[in-house]
Amino acid sequence: MNPIQVSEIEYVDVIVVGGGIAGVAITEFLARHSNLSIKLLEKAPQLGTLASGKLEGWYHTGALYSGQDDAQTFINCVNGVEDLINFYTPYFKQQCNVNLTEKDTKFYTPAIIPNSKGWFNDAPVYLIHPQEDAPEIRSSRLKSDAVQINIQRNRVLGRLEVAYGRQHNWLVNNKYLAPTYAQVENYEGLNCSLRNSTEIIRNLCRQFDNSYNIQPSNYDFIKTLDCSMHTSRILKDLVTSCLSHGVTFETGIKIEKLLSDSYGELRIKSLLCKTKAGRSKRLKAKLFIFAVGEGFEPFLKDLQVRAKLKRSRSAMVVSYPALVNTNFVRMSTKNRFHFNHFVQHRELGNEKYTYSLLADSGYANDDNIDGVDIEPILESAERYFGKEKLYSRQLYSYECVKTEFISQEEQKRRYSYWIESNSDSNYMCVLPGKFSFFPTVAYQAYQRIKTLLNFEETKPKTSFEENINLEKEANKLVAESFPMQIFLTN
Repeated sequence: MNPIQVSEIEYVDVIVVGGGIAGVAITEFLARHSNLSIKLLEKAPQLGTLASGKLEGWYHTGALYSGQDDAQTFINCVNGVEDLINFYTPYFKQQCNVNLTEKDTKFYTPAIIPNSKGWFNDAPVYLIHPQEDAPEIRSSRLKSDAVQINIQRNRVLGRLEVAYGRQHNWLVNNKYLAPTYAQVENYEGLNCSLRNSTEIIRNLCRQFDNSYNIQPSNYDFIKTLDCSMHTSRILKDLVTSCLSHGVTFETGIKIEKLLSDSYGELRIKSLLCKTKAGRSKRLKAKLFIFAVGEGFEPFLKDLQVRAKLKRSRSAMVVSYPALVNTNFVRMSTKNRFHFNHFVQHRELGNEKYTYSLLADSGYANDDNIDGVDIEPILESAERYFGKEKLYSRQLYSYECVKTEFISQEEQKRRYSYWIESNSDSNYMCVLPGKFSFFPTVAYQAYQRIKTLLNFEETKPKTSFEENINLEKEANKLVAESFPMQIFLTN
């Protein structure tokens, strides 16, 4: 006789599927502003194990996207800074170390406030923008390349000046407001006050030019608001806040089937799951939120999502110890000349780790069986740092999968994050686009949730209260960043 199959039944107000930054941030914001019962599900043993733990930890405030034809992604980054300052800096007072500072009398712009325990490292990212005598232009036979690099350069200098220079006061009538799209595009003829560099950066560029056997070329060096961020620390603090508001987490759980109405608008009745221990579980809720990144594909048909899922793989190279203690990114009109160097500082117990993360703009589609070629990253690193210095380090490479939706609607192609819901349904789908957008994704998702679910908004606590026991629980739930996992296993 077969043993009786027992299935546990659990009901909460909201179920969030996905334990990356999108799912965690949405859960935390909703828990902070409501008394709803919320449960977050993650199929991996810990939270933040996939893209959220593998990326290079670059806090994007817009520098990388300032040279694009369309300013939408740039303005999304700028708006993300506004949302961070408005919704996280006041609450996570000791952790969220981005705030407005008075640059001139009653003129305020955002800045990273030095704090060794903060989410953001106050060492800035220096943006290196080449000019007409740079190697990529000298080696080109096309006159249009010199024209194009000047057009890009003017966009970069102008847009960054409007957003973070002396053009826009972020404090207006006691409100923190970022510049608008129209303001950002009205940059013609501006002189950029953000030009700045260090001897380290200039030497690296001289060495790079010398590797092409040319005299040092001219560059624009810009000190940006971009910086490296401590992704696992952000996740752990958000999870701690979730726990303090009664959120429950279940990891190692697999969704085997979505049960839904077979008539009318799609409404989910239950999730049929298998727990970490192999037991069956039926989960029911008023609202289901799917924020599962690269794991979205199995749900596309069931959720009737009319968008194309695109996955791309990019390569990272980890160098331990760090090659230099400076963050920089080289922009170019030629993709093979793009190069990023980021320094990350981590502690584990009494051990301290300072390492470099190297990347470029190369990527491979998910259906490419050959993977991503890391040789261009190594070749660029050789030119900047020299072979001897580079290969004297412990070097590791790995791939990070990034997921985006390309909607049939052309307008949606411009957006860096994606939220979709139907007012007659009881579920919502979310993709964060970038870790840096978590404040905007959480806030915009919350606004959408209010149209799907009737609940009483609560006034959040004035500040996050530290709790050692909850912090210990959060530390167990959240995975260390992937480079740290590499060090621990090697």
